[in-house]
Amino acid sequence: MKVRSLSALARDVDRARHGGAFGSDEREAAAVIVRAVRRGGDAAVLRTVRRFDRRSASARDLVVDAKTIRRAARACEGETRRALDLAYARIRAFHERQRPREAHRRDSHGDVRLVPSPLDRVGALVPRGIAAYPSTALMTGVPSQIAGVRELVVASPMPRDGSVDPALAYALELVDATTLYRAGGAAAVAALAYGTASLGRVDKIVGPGNAYATAAKWLVSADVGIDALQGPSELIVVASGDADADVLALDLLAQAEHGAGAFAALVSDDAKLLRTIDSALPTRRRARVFSYRAKDLLAAVRAADNAAPEHVLLAGRGAAALAAHVHHAGAVFVGMRSAVAFGDYVAGTNHSLPTGGTARWASTLRVEDFVRWTSRVSLRGDLRDLARAGAAIAAHEGMRYHKESMEARA
Repeated sequence: MKVRSLSALARDVDRARHGGAFGSDEREAAAVIVRAVRRGGDAAVLRTVRRFDRRSASARDLVVDAKTIRRAARACEGETRRALDLAYARIRAFHERQRPREAHRRDSHGDVRLVPSPLDRVGALVPRGIAAYPSTALMTGVPSQIAGVRELVVASPMPRDGSVDPALAYALELVDATTLYRAGGAAAVAALAYGTASLGRVDKIVGPGNAYATAAKWLVSADVGIDALQGPSELIVVASGDADADVLALDLLAQAEHGAGAFAALVSDDAKLLRTIDSALPTRRRARVFSYRAKDLLAAVRAADNAAPEHVLLAGRGAAALAAHVHHAGAVFVGMRSAVAFGDYVAGTNHSLPTGGTARWASTLRVEDFVRWTSRVSLRGDLRDLARAGAAIAAHEGMRYHKESMEARA
C-alpha cells in the first residue's frame, strides 16, 4: 500500500464518503419500492423478497410470531447460545446504566417536570450477510427492552431456504421481540413505517441497513421516527511504534469484511511499523487499506478526530495515551487489546454508530433513543409575577389571547 502524507487523510475520507449514506440511484430505487409498499402492502413486499431473497417465498413466510421464534431458538447450538448469553449480559449491564431519569423542579409557583416514557412500538432492522446477524438483534433489542418498549418488531431478510436462523431466533427471544418480519431493504422500512395487513406500523425505526434501506429511512422520516442515516463502516487506526503489526493487520482486514464502501485507514509516525503492517496484509487486500505517515502522534490523533469517523483505534502505548484528544468518533478503542471487533459483539457498548462524519453531532444507539419526553406543568399559588412577565412578552409578539389567558390566572 502506498504511504500518503497525513494531509491527504481528509481528502481520502471525503472521497470515500462521496454521496453520503446513499446516492441518487439508491434514493430513486427506494422511492419506487416505498410507493409500491404503501399501495400494495404485503403483496408488494413479497415481490421484492422474491426478487432479492427467496424466489419461492409465500405470504405465509413473511411473518414469524413469538411462538415460532421460541421454537426455532431451541435449535440454537450450545456454544453459540452461551456466546449470545454472554454478549446479552454485557450489553444489558452497560445499557442499564443509561436509564433516563425524570427531571423535576419545584418552587413557590408549583412544579415542572420532564417525564420519560417508552415508545409503544419500535421496528428494528437486522441485516443479513452470509448468515443472520444476531449481534445486531441484541444491539437494537437490549436498549428497547430496558426502555420498556411494549412491542419490538424485527425486520430481517429471508434466507434462500426459508428457514428461521436459530441463533437469530435465540437473540430475539433474549430481547423479547414480538414479531420477526422477514424482509429487508427499502421494502422492510416501508412496511414498518406504514404498516401492512400483517404488520402494524411502528413509532420508530432503528438499526443499520444497506444503502437502499438507508435511503428509505430518509424518505419515510417525515412519517415515522428514525435513529440515524448510517452509511458504510469506517475505521481509523492511530498506531505508535510499539503496536503489534500482525494484530493490527487483522483489525484492518476485519474492517474490510464490512463490505463495499468500508473505509480502513492506518496512521502512524513510525515508517517501519507502516511497512511491516503492509507486508502482513494479503496482496489482494492492500488496496483496501489507506496508509498515512504523521510527523507525530498528536498530529495523527488530531487528524483522526477531525475526520469524525465511526471507529477510532488507538494502538500502542503512545497512541493510547492520547485518548483524551479524540472527541469526534462513534466509538474509540484504546490500547492494543481493545479490538474494534469486541465492540461489535461483546464489549457491552452498542455497535450501531454514527458514520459519514455525523459523529460531530450524532451518537451511538442508546436507551434514550427508545424513549419520548413529555413536559408536565402544574402551577399553583400566587401567579401574578409570572402572568405579568408572560403577558408583557405576549404583548410584544402580538399574541392578544396568550396575554389574556395568563392574566386570567393572576
